Amino acid sequence: MNHKTYTPQDGITHLPQTLREFGERQNRLNFELQKENASLSGQVEVLASQMGEALERIAALEAALNEANQRITELESEQALNIKRFHRCAEDLDKAEKETERLKLTAKLNSNAIDRLMKE
Repeated sequence: MNHKTYTPQDGITHLPQTLREFGERQNRLNFELQKENASLSGQVEVLASQMGEALERIAALEAALNEANQRITELESEQALNIKRFHRCAEDLDKAEKETERLKLTAKLNSNAIDRLMKE
């Protein structure tokens, strides 16, 4: 890109000298702005690349999060089923304990009755 916007011209008054100085300052300014623009364009490219990589990582993390949420839902359902099973087992255990206590009492009463009959 051409950064020079002024080319000096000869003349008989001070105006050409003033214009030449102005043109040279403008050319320097244009050159510096062109360098700055090129530098910023490079930075934009680097940032765009980094942004693309970050978006890819975010997409991967979202996919992993969705999988984790699905697994959590499955585990919660399984846990609810296990709780129901545990309650059923606890109820059966309570029934078995009551039956055992009843049998112990019956056995004790029978043995006491037998002991009384033996004494008579």
